[in-house]
Formats: sequence, C-alpha cells, structure tokens
Amino acid sequence: MKKTLLVVALAAMLVFALAGSAFAAGINHSGQQRLGAAASAPANGYNQDGTTATAIVGAGTNTYMDWNKSLGDNATNGNSPHGNYTTTTVKCVVCHAVHYAAPGDGSAKTADTLLRMKASDACVFCHATDGMAVNGRPVYNGAGSSLTEPGATGGATDKGHIIGTNCSYCHTNVHGANADHSVASLDGYLLKLMPQSGVTALNVQTADMIGAITAIDHNAENQGFAPGTALAGTIGAYASSNTLTLREQAVGIFCAECHDGAYATGAAGASTNVQGSSAVAYSGHRIAAAATSNWNSDGSKSSGLVQNTTVAWAAANNCKSCHDAQDKYGNAAFPHAWGQDAAAKGTKMWLLSAADFGSTKTGLGTAPANLYNTNKVQLSDGVCLKCHVASGGTAGVGITF
Repeated sequence: MKKTLLVVALAAMLVFALAGSAFAAGINHSGQQRLGAAASAPANGYNQDGTTATAIVGAGTNTYMDWNKSLGDNATNGNSPHGNYTTTTVKCVVCHAVHYAAPGDGSAKTADTLLRMKASDACVFCHATDGMAVNGRPVYNGAGSSLTEPGATGGATDKGHIIGTNCSYCHTNVHGANADHSVASLDGYLLKLMPQSGVTALNVQTADMIGAITAIDHNAENQGFAPGTALAGTIGAYASSNTLTLREQAVGIFCAECHDGAYATGAAGASTNVQGSSAVAYSGHRIAAAATSNWNSDGSKSSGLVQNTTVAWAAANNCKSCHDAQDKYGNAAFPHAWGQDAAAKGTKMWLLSAADFGSTKTGLGTAPANLYNTNKVQLSDGVCLKCHVASGGTAGVGITF
C-alpha cells in the first residue's frame, strides 16, 4: 500500500512538473502564444493585402491570434478579419481574447471589450499607429492618437482626409454591419453602403458599388460606348473577381459617394450621371486608360483639331495615377494621409506636380496658406503637365498640340 501511494505521489509530481513546464513556455491549448512569449511571424501569416506577414502585433503579453488567410475559410470570406463571419472562419480571436485579454489598467480604461485597446481607439491603434499596424502598413503616417485630437477629424485637416469617430466617415463598425459587400475585391474593407448619393440609372439611386458600376456602364452605353468599356472590367468581374486592378479602380466608385463627379471611367466623355443635390450628368478624366500614340484617331474622342497623336506620356490606371503622393513609408498615401514627395515635402489631396513626365515630382506644400480651399493648389498646372508633357518638354500640351 505504501509503495502504491509513493508511486501515485511521484506520478502526480511528474504531471505537475510537466504542466508547469508547458505553461511556462507560454502556449495554450490552441497553440497561441501568451504571457511573455516572444513575438514572431508565423511561416503562413498574411497581411490584409495578401503579402507575407513580417511583424506581429500583440503576440506576447496577451492571447490574440494573428490574422491568417489560410486558416479555416478566411480566404473566401472577405479580405480581412472584419465581417463575413461563419462557423468555418477564424476571425474573432484576431481582435478579442476570451481568457487572456489586456487588463485595461483599472479606471484608466486603456483596454476594454476583450481587446488590446479601448474599442473607441481600435481603428487608429491597429491601422494608423506607427509600429503597431497589424497589416504592417500604417495609414496616416502612423500618426496614432493625434488623429483623434480636437479638430483633427473636421473640415480641411492638414493630416489628410477626415476620418470621423473611429474612422466612421467612410467605414462601418469593425464587425462590418451594413458594409458594402457588392464588389469582391473591396469586401472586408468595411466601406459604407451609399444610399444617400451615388450614380443614377434612369434617375433611380443606387445603394451599393455594384449598382453604381451597372449604372455607369448603362449610361455610357446610352451615349454610344460599347458595353463594358466605361470601366476597367465587366459588371460580373467587379462582383466576383478579387484582383488588385479592380480593387484600385473600384475605390473611385466609392469615393464618388461624397465627391460628385469623381467616378472612375475608362471612356473619356462618358457621363457617369452622378446624383448630388439633383440628378446631373458628369463626365470626368478617364481612368483605366493606356498612354497611346493615336489618341482620337477617328475623331470620336474630341471635336477639336487634335487627332491621331500622343497627348499623354503616362497611363491613367486608377485614382493613384494622378493622386500619386506617398506616405513616409513609401506606400501610396491615397486615400488617407495627404502624402509627400520623394524629398519629404508635404502636399495636399495626394497630388504631386512636375513640369513634364520626366521631371522630379514635388509636393504642393502643407502650410495653412496652402489649404486646398484657399489657394487652390490642387489646380496647379503641374498636376497635368506631369503626364501631358513629354520628358524634357519636347512635346505635349502647349508644344505640339
């Protein structure tokens, strides 16, 4: 009997010793790191844009799963951990920790709702804070909490496009309720539906981006353009294909929810029929257009004398072709922080200026006197010359046409 008790006691000691060793390693039953475990990028980790993860935020002191497109059915249910939840996705644990959440620091409320931060700070913390952005590419130059200071989210801010409370100016809440799911490449980006403005088809407002795309194509057809030529892809492609090209161009559809007349169109002169305060037909600069040497060869693009020649030396692939400023990390600044040029000179409205296609592009300035609603710096001719004059000024607008 004594031998039996001794064996049981030794076995129990061994079990506790092994358990203590396992928990000391900072691994829970799901294989998540916690309580001081070293943060490291998993071999199959992915950023929101699909690139391989290089830095993981939050892996260490608390238990939060890193966003991974390869887990469950994540890859086929949106482009992010926000929204499109099913029984086979692994998303909730990216933001919430059921048992090892950040403590919240008592009355200071530094974290709540099982998050690693306050819910009211979640968007800025994860996507706009230098060194903390979960996708490795912070927007707004990583400005962090300064984005929510008084005045930072109003009117003509010097930091960039206004964001509203927790980025609500353009985005829905973090769970994607009432988000626009109609364009596959933008699903998961939490973009709002647009019931209050947008393009019209036969004076009927559209409620989502795919409706806007349909109306644009319809209106262009009515003006003699071939079906599918008003934009970069067919209606079906926008609805089902998750490609970077379609995503970059569809952003222009969303922007025009507020910016009447800003819709991307691949057909110069094709009315997008944007509805603002009243139903008005607009026609904007073409998007999704290559730089060709035979523009207006048949006289259908313009009634002017310029025909069958080169009028642009750079393609207009999407909104970023003109709104081409970069943030301080070298990423495209559009549509968040206003951006800067290569010499770190700031600008407004993501626009850079140059004397010709080959010249160095420069920012328009960021001083209060240069606010876009005062000196109209966004109307600088250099914004046009950077594409419509050849390198060295040998040809182009005002030179050969």
